[in-house]
Amino acid sequence: MFVFTRSKTFYKFLSFQVLLSIPFLYVATIDEFFISNTLLLVLYLVLNLLLSLYLYFQYVSKLDVVIDQVANVIAGKAFVPINYKSPNEFGLLAYFFNDVTSNLKKISSVIKEEERMSEELSVAASIQRSVLPKSIPNIPNFDVVCKTRPSEEIGGDSFAVRELNDDYFLYIGDVTGHGAPAGLIMMMVNTLFDVLLADFPDCKDIAVNINHILKPRVNATMFMTTLFFQYNSNNKYIEYTGCGHEHIIIYRADEAVVEVIPAGGIALAMADDISSIVEKKKIQLSKGDMICLYSDGITEAMNENGELFGLDQLSDLVKKFGHLESSMEVFSSISNELSKFTNKTVQIDDMTLIILKYNDSLVENLKDSQFLTEWNVK
Repeated sequence: MFVFTRSKTFYKFLSFQVLLSIPFLYVATIDEFFISNTLLLVLYLVLNLLLSLYLYFQYVSKLDVVIDQVANVIAGKAFVPINYKSPNEFGLLAYFFNDVTSNLKKISSVIKEEERMSEELSVAASIQRSVLPKSIPNIPNFDVVCKTRPSEEIGGDSFAVRELNDDYFLYIGDVTGHGAPAGLIMMMVNTLFDVLLADFPDCKDIAVNINHILKPRVNATMFMTTLFFQYNSNNKYIEYTGCGHEHIIIYRADEAVVEVIPAGGIALAMADDISSIVEKKKIQLSKGDMICLYSDGITEAMNENGELFGLDQLSDLVKKFGHLESSMEVFSSISNELSKFTNKTVQIDDMTLIILKYNDSLVENLKDSQFLTEWNVK
């Protein structure tokens, strides 16, 4: 790309002046008046040279500086402000250039900062997703599907299934808000669940003790809703402790009806001591009964018209598909209906959906793919 420089501009101007002088010099060599008045000729040439230099430094060189800096901007090179403050055309050009390039510097700085933050958030999202289990263990007498679908941002959905002695523990949680703070709290709770479970193998005790450690370490505006479940294969019931999470949807196979139970309790990190607030409760189970757990990314999923998927629609789908043979069939059916509703609308929250279908005997012929937690959406 051709770029003006001061030397090029200067030589062009000088060449122009020489070309203007050639006709005069030619006339001077043949005209007797100029031949006999050599001093006058020299004086003319000197005055012409001085006038040319004055015009160059007064006008051309200033324009040259402006062109030089504009060329640097276009070429992506370093540029400097133009220090002309005179109230003429060159001062106006300098002011305009300085104002534009000042805004360019600000925009460039913002873009670089956004790129840096985007890279950091990408790393944080990757770390967060690595904390979530890639698969879950088989729970006796249950046909279980547990899958999560990350949002475009860092979210706060978390879940885990752990086996301890003869008991099985499951929890699902969702941190308020999005971004790095939500992801950090989610990872803290997930780690505390793993670390404290051996010392507090009870769904209420684990909730109380996670809260005890979490509360003084997080911002007052941040908290996490959770549901903790505990199951022993010798029992025909499952126990749970709710900490302000979404409703529990239960499909009763005998009557083909749905129960929608509030989780109860209070979210983790909302109070210093929740031992007197949260409770340990039971859900009696019969063959074919099904429990549906979810994060608010499901009920708050939005379509192109800004409408929410909603709890009523989810519970209706649980009732509609609850009779299906396997939890994977139920999950796939609900997932398909959800995809039709959102219709490729970008969702800003994680989605987690857990289906537990109870059978009072050992559930056989479960595929390995059923225990994978990645939610593949077509």
